[in-house]
This record gives sequence, C-alpha cells and structure tokens, in this order.
Amino acid sequence: MGRIFKDCHEAINEIERDIMEMGIKVHPHTMQNKNVKDNDDFSTIEVQNYTFTILDMKDKDGMVGDCLEWCRAEIIERINCVGNPGEAWKLRKEVWEEFLVNGVFEYTYFDRLNREDQINYVIEELKNNPDSRQCIIHVHGSCDLKAMGERRVPCSMYYQLMIRRGALDIIYNMRSSDFDTHFRNDIWLANALRNYIAGKISVPVGLFHMNIGSLHRYKNYTNKVVF
Repeated sequence: MGRIFKDCHEAINEIERDIMEMGIKVHPHTMQNKNVKDNDDFSTIEVQNYTFTILDMKDKDGMVGDCLEWCRAEIIERINCVGNPGEAWKLRKEVWEEFLVNGVFEYTYFDRLNREDQINYVIEELKNNPDSRQCIIHVHGSCDLKAMGERRVPCSMYYQLMIRRGALDIIYNMRSSDFDTHFRNDIWLANALRNYIAGKISVPVGLFHMNIGSLHRYKNYTNKVVF
C-alpha cells in the first residue's frame, strides 16, 4: 500500500507536490501516436510506480473542474452501446480532435471495456462470489504490443473490483498517466465505473486504489514544470 489520502482534494495537492519534488527528467520519443523525439516541449518530469488510496470520493466533481460535463458524457458512452468515435469527445474537442484518424479513434474505452461482455461477467461474479479476487476488466491487451510507438494504445491496464468490509473497492492500474491533462479525469471515470457496478450488485462503495507505472507532467502543458 502506498500513500493514503482522505479525499480527492488532498490527493491532487499531495501528488502534485510529490511529482515536483521527486520527479526525474525523462524525454520520451513518442506521445500517444506522435513522434516527439526532437521536441523539447514534450520533456517530462516523472515519478515511477506511484501508488495511492483515496478514502472518500465525495469531492470528485470539484477535482475535474471544467471537464465535469465531458466526464459525465464519457462514462455514459463507455458503459452504453456507442460507436466510434461517439459524441462525448466533442466536449473536449481541443484535446481529442487531433487523435482522430480517418474520422475515428484508434481505440475507444467502450470497445475495450465491453469486449467479451466483461463488465457483465464481473457483475455476475461479484453477485455469486462476493469474496472473489478474479474480477478484472481489461483495457490494454496483447494486441497493443505490436502497436507500440506506431499508434495510440491505452494508458489504462485494467480495473480490479473487490468486495471487502461489505463495500466495493476498485484497484485501478495504469501504465502511464499525464497529470495535467488526463489524471483527474481518469480517477473520476474509474470511480464512476465502480459506482455503476456497485449499483448493479447493491453494494456500497469503499476504497479507491490506484497504481501508475509512469506518472508525469509535460513541459508544454504547464508553466509549473521547471527543467
């Protein structure tokens, strides 16, 4: 277990401080499906293997600020049957439009979360075996290994749902997270997925756990990063 935060506000403030105080400089060759090898704006400061728990998610909406409308539209599209590219992306057009390829995205969370009906399998398993350790919803897959550096692949690895102490906990594993553009939204959306599943099995929500291989800030996204 890593750091423990009482709520989202404390988590964001403390995590930002950890990145700034403990991060090391890393200049990746790619960002999403773009070659940024020679662009210093895409230098990052990074902390590795960052793990934390949030005890209370009640202040989650304030955490995402102006992205709340997009988050609410996005989770509906992730859970329901919506084609690629969907409509939610238009609420953050300045972020997502550049990643359209021939009018669609190279992957969507709807496609990944609902492949092989895995959300419903998890719901049924939690109903039948509430102490299960096997309830995992995959996002990243072996198909993405062949695409490394060539096209967009998911930053999320998987969500694990576990009922403990009479409540539904989520363990969210990511390979990579951009603190300034996506991190807060990813937390909100993972929690919303957990809330949806908790409602389906009539269990209250518990703890929010998150593990990130690379948590970073890009130089060109914020004036707070000093190199």
